[in-house]
Amino acid sequence: MINLATLFWLVLVSAAGFAMFAVKYQVQSLEDELNRTRKESIAEEHAIRMDEVEWAYLTRPETLVEMNQRHLSLMPIATTQLRGSLADIPLRPSSPPAVEEAVASAEPLGENAAPVPLAVAPPQTPAEAAQAPPTPLQTTPQAASAISPQAPEIAKPAAAKAVAKPAAPHHPKTLDDLIAQIAASR
Repeated sequence: MINLATLFWLVLVSAAGFAMFAVKYQVQSLEDELNRTRKESIAEEHAIRMDEVEWAYLTRPETLVEMNQRHLSLMPIATTQLRGSLADIPLRPSSPPAVEEAVASAEPLGENAAPVPLAVAPPQTPAEAAQAPPTPLQTTPQAASAISPQAPEIAKPAAAKAVAKPAAPHHPKTLDDLIAQIAASR
């Protein structure tokens, strides 16, 4: 019969040999995965370089001009399309003075006070707005007394201020001059 010590060493050597083969195949699979990852990384770097080259080619001025003529047919900006000064740019209409006064003199609403609806002028087309003078926001007598209890009647709106345009456009030479000109016009 086989000695018990011999059987123990035989099982131990077999287990060690099996473990060595398992570790060897794990290392080989990890090396294969590492090589595959390196190849994918190199392929990605190559694709990135090709994209950069294509972008450089497509953004060349000659290529852009050719694509513009083929697809868009855009023309250079004419000097007549540019604004000469800040005064040439149309300004937004300011809010009527009567509304500003009513809002400034309004007292906070109490617990039982209901919100006051204001009558709003109907919307106008741009052509009608250019021809018609600006109209102040009108309120009902109840709204006026709710906004300001001291004024039982509707106050007449003050005349709208005219927007003054500068006499001669000043062409700024520096950015600081431009900022100062914009600040002075407001």
